[in-house]
Parts: sequence; C-alpha cells; structure tokens
Amino acid sequence: MTPDPSFAGTRIAGARHGDRLNIHLQGSLDAMSVTALQTQLYDLTTVFDVLGLTVPVRQIHIDVAEVDFCDAAGLRMLVAARCVAEARDATCHLRNPQPHLRWLLRATRAGDLFSME
Repeated sequence: MTPDPSFAGTRIAGARHGDRLNIHLQGSLDAMSVTALQTQLYDLTTVFDVLGLTVPVRQIHIDVAEVDFCDAAGLRMLVAARCVAEARDATCHLRNPQPHLRWLLRATRAGDLFSME
C-alpha cells in the first residue's frame, strides 16, 4: 500500500488487487480530516477506471483497525464510501472495527450498510 500524506494525524493508504480496492485508515475520522479523506477515497476508486488500465473496482475493503476516533463527520465519510461502492455496483466491507467504532455503527444503525469482517 502506498501511504498518502497525513491530515491532522490521519492517514489513508490504498492498493488495488484486481477488482478489489484495499483501503487502510489510521487516526481520527473527524471534521478536520474528512474532506481530505473523501477526496482521496474518490481518487482511489476512480483513477484506474479513468485510465482504463485495470478492471473497475467491484469490492472496497476499508481497514479501520487503527482508527482511534470517529465522530459524525467520520461516520458520514464511511457511509459516503459505501454509497460510492453502491453507485459502481460494488460491495463495501469494513475490516477490524474497534469496539468504539462498532458501538457507533450499531447505535446509528449504520452498521447494517456494511459487511463487517
């Protein structure tokens, strides 16, 4: 995975493997970092499609094991990633959510939108 620059202590890295995009998030998903992260998520899902160098993304796997904080803005970003996946007829999976993120997903019922691993 190639890491991208950090934004307010938050990092995103992504790697393509065929039709699968693996994304690794680290740090805080909050109002300070979410705009930059959304832009990068969009770029990661579209750049190869635009270039036509590989098959389209059909699976998005987001590893959130190292997310230490997530507020409403971060949750909106995760839901937006799921919407991007749905718009491209792809699946969206959250991998390794920590207890605090599992609680937030359950409390808001957003967990029903994702496959959890």
